[in-house]
Amino acid sequence: MSTALTALSALAATAADATSGSVEIGGTVADLVFVAVVLTAIAGTVLAIARPWELRGGRFVDKIRVGEAVSSYDFWLSLRGVTGRRRRELRAELRANLWEATQRVGAKEAIAAVGPLRTLAFDSVPERRGPRWGYGVAAGFVALEVFLMVQVFLATVVADTAQAAGVPRVDVAVTLVPGMGVQYEEVGEGFSVGTDFGPACLVVALVAFVLVAQPWRLLHRRSAVPA
Repeated sequence: MSTALTALSALAATAADATSGSVEIGGTVADLVFVAVVLTAIAGTVLAIARPWELRGGRFVDKIRVGEAVSSYDFWLSLRGVTGRRRRELRAELRANLWEATQRVGAKEAIAAVGPLRTLAFDSVPERRGPRWGYGVAAGFVALEVFLMVQVFLATVVADTAQAAGVPRVDVAVTLVPGMGVQYEEVGEGFSVGTDFGPACLVVALVAFVLVAQPWRLLHRRSAVPA
């Protein structure tokens, strides 16, 4: 989501430069608070996966390097469709092995000796048969970001049209995207654009997640288990 906010800000800045006006989408304070919450959640998740405090002795920078490698390994395992319990076991095994090797040759050399973490993750487990949760989450985020950027583009089209028509204020329901609305208003020598994105972007993200993750694979896996 933080990437989506960055894309929205960049598009808003581009529209402002092109029209020599100022575009405001949402409140600045609210956006900053939201970004801070997202970044904090991401940092907390990475720390929970890396768990550098479990590594005894050694240099702090080596703990960070090992933790980063373990986090990357976990990411590729999730894309492989590995369950949470199995990922924890594999993370613990890699963390212990890397830290033991780090004490002898250093973190950089230990991590390099393991090879590409993507290959290691894919070789650590058999071919996935269940839902692809990792791919589903990634696809959902990409679909959300792309759809939000399309909505921002539509908002700038409304603003350009209102400027060309010389309308000082307009409130438009964008029928192309159900639930989306755009509010345009002249402010001094510039203008402001407010956008209500509506639920459509979340629906698109959810559909992308379901189609890629394929949760119905759980039914096949259960039916394959002998009674």
